[in-house]
Amino acid sequence: MNPAQQQIMAQWNQYLQQMGGQLSQLLVQANGGCEGLIAQNQIDPIPLNNALGAIEHQVKDLRGAVNDAFSQHYDRICEAGSGEPAHAHMKRGLRAFERWAEETWMRFDAHVHVAQYRAMWPHVQQGMGKPTACNRCGGPIRRATPHKSESVTCQACQTVNQVLPDSVVAMYFGGMPHYFAQSGVVDKQVALMKFKDDWEDYRDAEYAAERERPDEPIERLKQREQMELAYWTGYAEARVKNEGGTPEDVKTLVDARMKQAFYEEMNLNDVWRKANGLQGVGEQVAVPAHLQNVDEWGPLNPHQNPNALEDDWVHEQLLSEALREPERHASMLKAMGYRDAVQRAMTHATFRRHYEGFLMSAEGQALITKAAMRAMNERMKYMVAAGAASGLLDPVEGVSIAIYANLQAKQASVSVDEFNGLLAQHQMDRPKWDRVAKGWLDRMTRDTTGAVATEYAKGFAGGGQYGGMGAAAMDNMASGQMGLQGPSAAEPMSFEKYCEIAGAMSAWSKQGKDISAGLHKHFQMTAMDYSNVSMYWSQKMMADLTMFERQTQIQNHFEQQYASMA
Repeated sequence: MNPAQQQIMAQWNQYLQQMGGQLSQLLVQANGGCEGLIAQNQIDPIPLNNALGAIEHQVKDLRGAVNDAFSQHYDRICEAGSGEPAHAHMKRGLRAFERWAEETWMRFDAHVHVAQYRAMWPHVQQGMGKPTACNRCGGPIRRATPHKSESVTCQACQTVNQVLPDSVVAMYFGGMPHYFAQSGVVDKQVALMKFKDDWEDYRDAEYAAERERPDEPIERLKQREQMELAYWTGYAEARVKNEGGTPEDVKTLVDARMKQAFYEEMNLNDVWRKANGLQGVGEQVAVPAHLQNVDEWGPLNPHQNPNALEDDWVHEQLLSEALREPERHASMLKAMGYRDAVQRAMTHATFRRHYEGFLMSAEGQALITKAAMRAMNERMKYMVAAGAASGLLDPVEGVSIAIYANLQAKQASVSVDEFNGLLAQHQMDRPKWDRVAKGWLDRMTRDTTGAVATEYAKGFAGGGQYGGMGAAAMDNMASGQMGLQGPSAAEPMSFEKYCEIAGAMSAWSKQGKDISAGLHKHFQMTAMDYSNVSMYWSQKMMADLTMFERQTQIQNHFEQQYASMA
């Protein structure tokens, strides 16, 4: 680097230190406010959660400013001379800042939440120690697990009592297991982040020295695998212990997280694939040299199928995404009618060769966009079908995901007695309902396909004053039209009002205000009402991309308006 570039690098490093100081100061000041909220609300974590949401917005804004500044400093570097090795040094500094900022926020967030739950603990102990009387004779009954719903038989009159945990007990065990577990594995998570950053720093340094960026060797990938496994195992063991689960619960949680955090990425890594006996990703989709000019239409003959070109791009989207799961990719190839990956590669190459000019046109680009939307719908159907085939969507104690989601949607808007009546209609009491709810929540937590969440959303929509909008959105999704056309139902809430509410919610979130209370006060809505409206208008926008610009303009206007309100 020449002297001018060295000066800019010094300014960049000074800027990172300055922004680090701002972040530290922000969290020091925020810590005092959080301690005050905990002292004032020992049995209710919601005010603290709202405040942390606002603090996190500020942290993200600060980190965003650092990323924006990178480009500005690098432009100046390039104006003063060659971009390397300054770029490698700047990226190393940026990664170190990002890692430190992430670690600082994680430790702060975990520390404050743990403090909240520790403040709750004496009240939780009191709640679990409260005497419980028989519903029939009034005699005392003894509980075995006061933090869970139970069916307890009265020793005096033999009446079976359905006993629920005290409200503060239920709230405590709803959040404590995650944050106590997370606080214990931050060091492992930070070590993993640094391990990955160190390799990227090395690759950049090689490139700056005018050498090829190397592939990460299999020995290092296996080392990362063990670090990931240690991290997720530590988290799962602590969480399940605090929840009161089983070793099988630990295993399923670890398996799900490893699949999402590591194996899906590795299945797109050629070094990992070859070490495990798989073709490289490029080889999987490449046409052999001697067949590169041979026409192969596979199952998509355009002379017989007028939608063959669009279908080809749907297949390309689906198969590209499935590469991260080799078994699914292989089964999908066969289901689509291809002999093997070579035939598929030849088919796509043939379509591109014959339709290259058309695909560059506005009409061709529109076709590719439509194909991407179709692929999204097809992928959703595939995930649900795969989930059903694997047993993931099997009823929990005879209760389907649709019934569970529908009852969850109704629970917030009815009294306890009314909800118990609804449960009785489905042959459930409160203890069984709590077991069913935990069963479905566990499956959702461990599901890596999204099938459970998709089916839950279908059952959850349709309640409340805007239930018709939610139901229409789910019908549109179920029919495979999401992104292709909007829901067909009427519009009881206008697009402008939806954008206003979104802007208000964004303002409240940044201010740390209670969003649910704001919805009720200003719009006479519940969170479920907004969910239904949001699903409806989101699908309308996906079918008409010009609406996104309008949404941004309207939402920003109202965000400023609501931010200025007292």
